[in-house]
Amino acid sequence: MQRLSPQYCRKLLVVFMDDNTISILLEGIAQLHPAKNAEFVVPQRSGYYSIIIDDPASLPTPFDLLLHQRSTNLIYVGIASVSLLKRLVKQDLRHKGPSTFFRGIGPILGFRPQRGSLLKKKNKRNYQFSQQDTQTIITWINDHLFIRWVEVVNTRSHPSVKRAAIRRLCPILNTTDNPNPSQELAALRVECRKIACAID
Repeated sequence: MQRLSPQYCRKLLVVFMDDNTISILLEGIAQLHPAKNAEFVVPQRSGYYSIIIDDPASLPTPFDLLLHQRSTNLIYVGIASVSLLKRLVKQDLRHKGPSTFFRGIGPILGFRPQRGSLLKKKNKRNYQFSQQDTQTIITWINDHLFIRWVEVVNTRSHPSVKRAAIRRLCPILNTTDNPNPSQELAALRVECRKIACAID
């Protein structure tokens, strides 16, 4: 009897996983990787991912208390319709492109965008931080965050995975589909947009 290669078995698993299995993997079964190693391990394939903090105490109050109340260290669930490497690593963890996650974790850690930096921009929501602040945030990410992901051939085949996970776990950095969104984070986002659109 011919043995199937591990690579082929992995491809079969990816093809035949249902939404519930993917969600369970994201929540705690899939292998956990330090964010600092992301560039070396995350694939250039489509899929879903979750971001986990080492300890709620690594976040300032009240966000540490929110994690304790929700009994989870999972802080974000995301989808990469084209590339996990591009979406999760380059945008969310390194902010080399627009990222809801990075725009959330930045103000939580006490950082604010440069005043008036969005005045000449068409999109008035995609605020960024100074180069120095961005690097400080990335260093914090590398020190405190971990990642999980699940590759899927086509994320459109599993449309309810992200929504279901967010509704069940209420990650503090997810807003859309979250039945219990963080009002504190919402206020920080509004503050950051006002600063970035302010006229000196």
